[in-house]
Amino acid sequence: MLSACIALLMGSLSSCNKKTETEEDIYMPASSVAVTNFSLKSKNGSKVKLDSVFFSIDLNRGVIFNADSLPVGTDITKLVPVISYSPSASAVTLTQSGGKTTGEIDYKTNPSDSVDFSGKVVLKITAEDKTTTRSYDIKVNVHKLEPDSLVWDQLAVTQMPSRQGNPKSQKTVMYNGRPYSLINEADNSYTMSVATDILQGVWDKLPLTLDFEPDVRSLNATSKQMYLLDAGGVLHTSSDGVSWDNTGCVWTNIIGAYGDIMLGIRNEGGTLMHTCWPTDSGYAEAEVSSDFPVADYSDFVQFSNRWTTLPIGFMTGGRLADGSFTDKTWGFDGDHWAVLSEGMTPPVAGPTLVPYYVYRKTTSSLVQKEFSVWMMIGGLRHDGYYNRTIYVSYDNGVNWYAADTQMQLPDHFPALRDLDGIVAEWPKQASLQSNWTDTPSRGLPGMARVKYSVEDYEVYWDCPYIYIFGGVKSNGALNDEVWRGVLNRLTFTPQF
Repeated sequence: MLSACIALLMGSLSSCNKKTETEEDIYMPASSVAVTNFSLKSKNGSKVKLDSVFFSIDLNRGVIFNADSLPVGTDITKLVPVISYSPSASAVTLTQSGGKTTGEIDYKTNPSDSVDFSGKVVLKITAEDKTTTRSYDIKVNVHKLEPDSLVWDQLAVTQMPSRQGNPKSQKTVMYNGRPYSLINEADNSYTMSVATDILQGVWDKLPLTLDFEPDVRSLNATSKQMYLLDAGGVLHTSSDGVSWDNTGCVWTNIIGAYGDIMLGIRNEGGTLMHTCWPTDSGYAEAEVSSDFPVADYSDFVQFSNRWTTLPIGFMTGGRLADGSFTDKTWGFDGDHWAVLSEGMTPPVAGPTLVPYYVYRKTTSSLVQKEFSVWMMIGGLRHDGYYNRTIYVSYDNGVNWYAADTQMQLPDHFPALRDLDGIVAEWPKQASLQSNWTDTPSRGLPGMARVKYSVEDYEVYWDCPYIYIFGGVKSNGALNDEVWRGVLNRLTFTPQF
């Protein structure tokens, strides 16, 4: 099926190019020299079910390859291929070069001979007339990287986008599709840095002239407005992050955006109340329960699915009014708050939530199924230690699990609380003519589904990277860095 799709794709590309090709320009191999099936025999001692590996046959370009690469370290120096071709073929040979073994195999006579696929292997079929021939490049792909490892590249670390260096605190949010970082500079001035190109680390660093002292960590945003508390709890709004208006409302905390309204907590005569802005949004205020976190909770995030008529928002962790830590995840449906889960993570304060993806094996030894997940990263645990375990939720906060080992933070990643995480897409490209070395991804689910285009035999796609901003280290100092991470699998060439 894949070979047919690629053949159709290449035909579409030909019709779109400026050069007009006639039917005579397109090579169609005679059936007498066509390969109709290619597979591998199983091998004793191999952890991979080699006979279940699917190979695509591109007759137009003469390429046979497995789109789903074999696991890292798979030995491909002695594999036995099973090739189907016309019984009228007069000769079938396999030529090995550039690997551990070189030479030619007469496959028609010796179909059980092993082949070294560590180098170049060319299959040549000669028709009954002994004149018509067709050659195929055979590529047995093996992963060069562990596909399901979440990699945090130390070479990709950059400094926080401050004007002076050595900032005291920061908060980064997404607003109008771009990261905005509010930074308290070393001299106690303030900067609003806006990423014009986060991929290249290009920021507009705008000095702020404020008539109030901002609570930097309270910064939040809806799709239309940014929100910020001052040191006295007065709520301010802005459309550009530079000019701020006083709403006159006094809150103790901002929770986060639910659609176009901002949720928060205010104190009414010693009683904490759930509230929102704008105040005429139809939201009925209610008393905050004693087990609801009032500080240091995670980002408040939202999701929608076919079972919900309104978005659902949730957050996890934080501190209660008595100062204790919580392990509960709270959800909001537009009217009411409810506990979604508890006891599945350690009580933690100051984590971040990031939407991302994980892959799990199906019944096949190679095929992976993709899942959208929320990742909880960082935070200070109730026992005083920093949380270095990444937890994932497949069901929007209802259940949490420690991520697989290859998804966990490396030793070189700093222990952090009060960190901010966002996902941004990085453009990539690869050649359809030569790039048969990596396993394609099968497209991302939901709003971040991988987008790709094809032009002149090049495929272009957007790869989602995680960016971690700031955070407070165990010594209480701001982590003046931006880290970038990615799941290796998502960097591989898309499969159509």
